Amino acid sequence: MTEERPLSKSQRTKAKIFEMAWSLFKERGFDNVSLQDIADQSGTAKGSFYTYFSTKSDIIVEGFWMIDGYYRSVEREVLSHRTVEEKLLAFTELQLTYVRDEIGVEMLKVLYANQVLQQGSEKVITDPTRFWHTFIRSIIEDGQTSGECRTDLSSERYARFFNRSMRGLFLDWNIGSASFDLVEEGLLYCRTFVLPAILL
Repeated sequence: MTEERPLSKSQRTKAKIFEMAWSLFKERGFDNVSLQDIADQSGTAKGSFYTYFSTKSDIIVEGFWMIDGYYRSVEREVLSHRTVEEKLLAFTELQLTYVRDEIGVEMLKVLYANQVLQQGSEKVITDPTRFWHTFIRSIIEDGQTSGECRTDLSSERYARFFNRSMRGLFLDWNIGSASFDLVEEGLLYCRTFVLPAILL
């Protein structure tokens, strides 16, 4: 097992700015945090922000990659399950729990609003190179090979539909300001609606 290299000074500064900005967004809301606030709270010069991020919205994009980092961290746990159904449900439960307990509804609103208001169609929330997407696709692809999943569409299409369904659930949770338990409702939604469309 290889040891992780310590972060460089530049990497530590970027991480510090990101973590402080993320914390401030959660506490005050995206629109109520200025670049000066981020600089003051992170103990860096305002100009340092522009060394690592072009705009405040870049922090939001970085947040999606942070979430993907969490998904990577649970890969082995998810793959320890035997069937495709068990793997997809295990991932879904971990994902929903992380979003509910670590991201929270207010920050998720900021993430979604940022992506909706951004111009163009190429956005990190739907980026097919994200681990969220490639991991689900690989599980479904293995299921197609083993005879557990339908093969009338490609694993790419099924993964896209699976993740689109989950984004719809997150959006509904946002709209209702967490009026239902994301994990409980999400697992029921996945078991009764999403998985039957994919599994044989």
